[in-house]
Amino acid sequence: MKQFVSRVIKNSVINEHFLEMEFEWNTTQVPSPGQFLTIRVSEKTVPLLRRPFAFSSFDSQNKSCSIIYQKRGEATEALSQKRAGEKIDIIGPVGNGFPRFEGKEALLVAGGIGLGPILFLSDSFRKSGVPTTLIFGCRSKNLKPVSPSFERENPVICTDDGSEGFHGTTMDYLNSISQKTGPGSALFCCGPHPMLRACHNFSTKHQIPCYVSVEQVMACGVGACMGCVVKTVDPPGFKRACKEGPVFRSFELEW
Repeated sequence: MKQFVSRVIKNSVINEHFLEMEFEWNTTQVPSPGQFLTIRVSEKTVPLLRRPFAFSSFDSQNKSCSIIYQKRGEATEALSQKRAGEKIDIIGPVGNGFPRFEGKEALLVAGGIGLGPILFLSDSFRKSGVPTTLIFGCRSKNLKPVSPSFERENPVICTDDGSEGFHGTTMDYLNSISQKTGPGSALFCCGPHPMLRACHNFSTKHQIPCYVSVEQVMACGVGACMGCVVKTVDPPGFKRACKEGPVFRSFELEW
C-alpha cells in the first residue's frame, strides 16, 4: 500500500450510469483482481473522506490502472468531472483479492457496479489460460457497458427485461447451465447482496467453491474505523471488508 499522486489518462462514460477512469499507476506495487484503492477526489474539505474503488484493470506495460464507478453522490460527481491530465490522490493497492485458480472452469458473475473487479479477474484468467465464462446482469440493454475491455471478455449478457442476451437474471442463467458445473468449477462474484447470497446458495447446492467480493461502505479503508464489517459464521463474528476482505469465501459469511 502506498500513497501517491496520479494523473488521469481518460475518464469515459460507458453507459447512462457508469464511467470508466484510466490513470497512471506510479508505484511498483502491482494490484491484483479484487483489491481496491482509495481516492481523495478534491483538495477541498468537502468531500472530506476518501472513496474506495475496485480495480477494473492493470496494464503493466503502460503503467496504468482503471476503475469503473457510478455517480452516487458529491464525491463521484466530482470524480466524473476529472479530465485527462488532472491529478488525483491515491492510496493503494488495499485489501485481499481473489485467489489463484487452476480448476476446470471459472464462472464469473457480476451485477451492476460489481463489474469492475470481475472484469479485471476475467482478463487475468484469460491471459493465464483459465477457461472462463463471464456473466453480467443488468435490468436493460441500456445499462450494458460500452467498452472495449468489456467486449474483449466475450461476456454473457443477462437482462431482466430480455432486451438483450439472456432473458433473466444471472442466477437464472446459472441455473440454466447448472448441469455443466461440477468438480473443478468455481464461482467468483461481485454485485448486490441478494445476488451474492444466491451465488452462495448455488455453490452450496452444487458443491463448488464460491468467492465473493463484498460491497461495503468504507470510511478509512485501512481497518481502523470498523465501519465496513461483515458478519461471519465463526468467532469473533465479524471481519473487516477493507482489511480481511473485500474477497471472502462465501461459506465464511453469515447470509
